[in-house]
Amino acid sequence: MLENFPYIVNVHIIGAEDGVKTLLAANNKLKTYGHVQAVAGMNARISAMYGLDEGICKTCGLLHDVAAVVKPGDMMAYAVKNNWYMDEAERRHPFILHQRVSKRIAEEDFGITDLRVLSAVECHTTLKAEPSAYDMALFVADKLAWDLEGAPPFLDTVEGALGRSLAAAAYAYMDYIVKYKMILYPHKWFEDGMEYLAASV
Repeated sequence: MLENFPYIVNVHIIGAEDGVKTLLAANNKLKTYGHVQAVAGMNARISAMYGLDEGICKTCGLLHDVAAVVKPGDMMAYAVKNNWYMDEAERRHPFILHQRVSKRIAEEDFGITDLRVLSAVECHTTLKAEPSAYDMALFVADKLAWDLEGAPPFLDTVEGALGRSLAAAAYAYMDYIVKYKMILYPHKWFEDGMEYLAASV
């Protein structure tokens, strides 16, 4: 996958932890590396709360933003070239494609075959209908360990809901950003996920 983008400095990848660090560092994405480490840590915390596999949760966190090495316009061009269906949200804001591109990089360049990891990485920005526990865990971890200054405005709301269930936490975030008009543009996967969760929380 990475070979499609000649400006990316390719590195020898052995394992998710060292591979992600080496790849992001070689491509001047150390801020992203700090973020994925934080998400991996948060996801490990969530794994302990809900009996999930800690190693899988850490791997999800490390790989979820690996597509940061690809320019958003090139994500769009790749999607078009490969006949991917694109949601209107992805057409308006191509960087949203990074969740799907990260999944492809995880699969093709990191050799990840665990469907729990690939599914969670693929929907970590939008979630989707009938999400697994690993999908919801990464979705929530990514939001709680966000990469902007200060604490996220929804921190108390989502952390409070996390004490009840993963579904409640995921829904609390979705409801908050819709209510306070923080969402850039509604994505079909987001809408499907929110509708599904609304019936279960």
